Amino acid sequence: MLEVALTLIDTWCKENNYIIVGYYQANEQTQDPRPNQVAQKVAARISENFNDAVIVMVDSSRLTMSCFEPILFIYDYIENKWKKREVTMDAFEDWSEAQKITSALLVGRSYENLIDFDNHLDDLRNDWTNPAINKCVLDLC
Repeated sequence: MLEVALTLIDTWCKENNYIIVGYYQANEQTQDPRPNQVAQKVAARISENFNDAVIVMVDSSRLTMSCFEPILFIYDYIENKWKKREVTMDAFEDWSEAQKITSALLVGRSYENLIDFDNHLDDLRNDWTNPAINKCVLDLC
């Protein structure tokens, strides 16, 4: 199923002039923000088409409605391994704006309408590109 999803996403991106540059994930276990095998497999596939692909991991243990500092870890593929990048606050120049938008989406419970690929494969009428949520994000910008 992962291969089907990646192929469909790749086709959609090409048709819409997007480039896939990375993969993000929040692990179910909040105490472990490291990339798991799925994250590494997806990112490896992305890096076949984009040499500087990254994995962005959400540190769910620090996620709050008023998250004033970035809760993300960035991993680069170096010497055949995914290694955590040392980042500073400067790397997140729009963090406060992103935090405001994310907080508004959480308050509005947008996550209840989020359609992931499993939802799409269960019923093809479910649009995995989430146009309603994307419109909300644009309206909040």
